[in-house]
Amino acid sequence: MRTLVLNAGYEPVRVVSWQKAMILLLTEKAELVKSHNRFIRSVSRSFQLPQIIKLKRYIKNFSIAAGGICYSRQNVFKRDKYTCQYCSKKLTEKHATIDHIIPRSKGGSDTWENTVCCCVACNSRKGSRTPEESHMTLQKAAKRPPVRNALSDMLEEFDCDELEMDEIWAIAT
Repeated sequence: MRTLVLNAGYEPVRVVSWQKAMILLLTEKAELVKSHNRFIRSVSRSFQLPQIIKLKRYIKNFSIAAGGICYSRQNVFKRDKYTCQYCSKKLTEKHATIDHIIPRSKGGSDTWENTVCCCVACNSRKGSRTPEESHMTLQKAAKRPPVRNALSDMLEEFDCDELEMDEIWAIAT
């Protein structure tokens, strides 16, 4: 079982084991936001298994809101919903590739605005050319995903319904 840790401002910080979450709760560094329907029992006490906890103190360095969602290959795939941005084909993680809109050979870099999820066929067809040069069209502009998307994705993973997501987002903003 894993536990989502939220910063004091309700921004997602990271995912930890339930054991680490229990340490944070028992040392009063965090408070319980949502629990699983299971319990952890000791000889004299019973505790709800934490699903989401919130830190009591704000930790600036860990907030995704401070610098946005970090750029990574995996996060590009998530942003584009594992869909080729040229032909709209749904992809598995195994078959998804990263395409540089402006190829690295032409000075393009690894940024949110210059990379998209792409199938192998479209990536090969485009090669080291721009979409215009290869007569290909992007389905949507590549851009940094909003922080709300990351929060929603993390909360969905932890089985929060829409009402809970809206309540947490309202507190966080």
